[in-house]
Amino acid sequence: MADLLEALVQIKALAETPPRVAALLRRAAPEAWTRRPALGMWTPVEVLAHLADAELFFGTRTRLVLSSERPFLQPFQGAVLAELAGYNSWPPAVAFERFRSRRAETLELLSSCSAAGLARVGVHPVRGETSVADLVALALAHDTDHVGQMRDRLGLQTPGDRGKAEAVWPR
Repeated sequence: MADLLEALVQIKALAETPPRVAALLRRAAPEAWTRRPALGMWTPVEVLAHLADAELFFGTRTRLVLSSERPFLQPFQGAVLAELAGYNSWPPAVAFERFRSRRAETLELLSSCSAAGLARVGVHPVRGETSVADLVALALAHDTDHVGQMRDRLGLQTPGDRGKAEAVWPR
């Protein structure tokens, strides 16, 4: 029961990410979104575009686990995808809309999950058995890290944001 409750709270928190990102879009100057903080670090718009594409993987993995028996959960290389997709050329509003709409689709699916659905598992080559509830928790941690990165790189930090480590979507 506690696991189900925790997953439901985390699903609700996933719904709060798009409004948090929308607030960053309203507060930051447009040119700040493409400013590279340091060599080898993603710009804020690249982080946002990464969230949009990672949501495709999150949604796909969730659908696979819910509709198949123990499916293989293919890893992906975010940096390779970023380069191929040209994330820094995405207008921030486009990156946000892609993330927002993809997240809405995933949340719609998650809202129909029972406790049994949240417990269904797929197999990840690194993580091993990974349940839908695990995917939710990973997505929420991913959101939290990347929203913090965007906020920091846009110069919109809050006192608790300083010192957070770079996080990479769990492959």
